[in-house]
Amino acid sequence: MKNSRRVAPLAILLSVGGLGACASRQTAPEVPVAPSAASASVVQSTEGGFSVALPGPVSEERRSQVTDVGEVTLHTFIAERKESSTAYYVSYTDFPASAVSQAKPSDVVSRASMGALEALGATGVSSRPLTLEGFPGWEVEGISGPRRLKGRFYLVGPRLYQQLLLHPEGQPPADAEAFFESFRLDPQVAAMLSGAQRS
Repeated sequence: MKNSRRVAPLAILLSVGGLGACASRQTAPEVPVAPSAASASVVQSTEGGFSVALPGPVSEERRSQVTDVGEVTLHTFIAERKESSTAYYVSYTDFPASAVSQAKPSDVVSRASMGALEALGATGVSSRPLTLEGFPGWEVEGISGPRRLKGRFYLVGPRLYQQLLLHPEGQPPADAEAFFESFRLDPQVAAMLSGAQRS
């Protein structure tokens, strides 16, 4: 049980650590990006098993780090609108199935959301459970100085997905809801991840 309690905070600390300064950030060559009518791009990650609408251009960062549950790699897709101080992040991290299986999935995503607020020094203003295609999730909103944070976290087998949006308080981007609602899982990858946790 000790390791299971550390899974979610580790993921958040890894991701938030990359928000300000991205090590080895580069445009993702393997991610097909198709423009849409609303000046957004539909990013499809075959490896990550998801698709999401992001304003272009989109860059990708991969960072490996040794943790107390083993070495993990954080994959983060980033889009920024510098003129409006707004940033969109989508990331996923695979943890050892044995560590994740020791905790209730709803507890993992709840703790992940609280870890995100803590790591960003944000005060929570709302929090609620949700689901994505039958998988447990959690949504959280918070305020950190002049910035507002909204995040959604989903656990699919041993993989933690994170969506984060940062923008000036009182100035949400027009596509904020579209960004969150556009996140979709690849059914084959989701089935594979679910099977990996059970085995």
